[in-house]
Amino acid sequence: MFRPHAQRDQARESTGPTADSVRYPTDHVVGIIDTGDQVRAAYAALTSSGFLESEVTVSSGQASADALNANTGRTGLAHLAIRIAERFGVANDEMTVKKRYEDALRGGQFVVAVLAPTEERRELAASILRDQDAQSVNFLGRFSIEPMGDRVPSIPDAPSHPERSESP
Repeated sequence: MFRPHAQRDQARESTGPTADSVRYPTDHVVGIIDTGDQVRAAYAALTSSGFLESEVTVSSGQASADALNANTGRTGLAHLAIRIAERFGVANDEMTVKKRYEDALRGGQFVVAVLAPTEERRELAASILRDQDAQSVNFLGRFSIEPMGDRVPSIPDAPSHPERSESP
């Protein structure tokens, strides 16, 4: 889903992401950040809180969006099943979240992914991203996507409707 780390694949890093370099970020907290200043602040906060530089990936731009669009991030039967579902117009949570991140990249925003395999690290990464006003913060597990909450003003509860009583 995101650009590979330079130490893993220097040739691809220098030419930008390719469809083949896109992988589903299992055990990552992922969020969308609007500005470069917010990304730098989030990166500094993450690395000063114990996350390794190699555990934090930042993606941006059209090339990253194109690479994300070109591949499901899965392999084998999972990849095939997702492609078939796409052709029939069947959406699932994974495809919806992926599209949201792709749209953010196309819109000039940044997508930040943080490796967080434990509950404690997951909560810490999500908190740091939310502190930088990250949107669409999710934990992408092996079999599920868990919303980690956005920093948004609380929305007042909808007005309650009195229960209707039936008269005889």
